[in-house]
Amino acid sequence: MMSTDIQTLKSLDLFADLNFGELEQIAPLMHLMKVTEGEVLTRRGESARTFFIILSGNFMLSFNEERSFTLHNKGNIIGLSTVVTPFRYTATAVALTDGLVLLMQGQEFLRLVQSNSALGDTIMRKINEIVSERMPYMTGDWEERRH
Repeated sequence: MMSTDIQTLKSLDLFADLNFGELEQIAPLMHLMKVTEGEVLTRRGESARTFFIILSGNFMLSFNEERSFTLHNKGNIIGLSTVVTPFRYTATAVALTDGLVLLMQGQEFLRLVQSNSALGDTIMRKINEIVSERMPYMTGDWEERRH
């Protein structure tokens, strides 16, 4: 696994608001990983230790039998529970195609966020936006919204 270059990080929505110095702190923590079709990145209910940012490929997030959606945009995040409660994966994530992801260990991420509160605030604000967008899928509220 290789560490990540600054340009790649800057192109991702999660890190778009960060300056060069902040990106330099994150780059060594993010690792590039190839995924193959059918590979499972997270399992619902398991302790969340790693989060992933999609660079390429298609991924299915399944919250339960009825609720799932696919992620296929560069910058989409899998494993948000690594950094927000309940710190257990709320979905099982499976690669539908071969792809590339960046991964970061949750402990390293939390250490970074705690050591640099400005950086942490910026990233956590973005993460909270994403969590609130996905909340209907996790809770089932989306069914009411569709009707």
